[in-house]
Amino acid sequence: MTITDEDYRYLSEHVYWLDPKHPKYNPTYQEGVLKLIGKTTFKILKIQENSKTDGMQAMAVAPIRNGVVDQSSIVIVYAGTNTAD
Repeated sequence: MTITDEDYRYLSEHVYWLDPKHPKYNPTYQEGVLKLIGKTTFKILKIQENSKTDGMQAMAVAPIRNGVVDQSSIVIVYAGTNTAD
């Protein structure tokens, strides 16, 4: 199974939810947590959330395949410019 364009679209949206100022802020996004993002379950490997300093929101995730974290398909996703900041 490969990561689909739809997966990337959902990941690109969800990374903004790391920012406490975002309307869809979700504090359950934590390192080590499994999240269903779109139609794929990902393990959150690392989070960088600097909304109070430089505005950076990023996370590294890996899909779960057959119950195992597929570390050969790690995705690093980050938020772009937030025009509200």
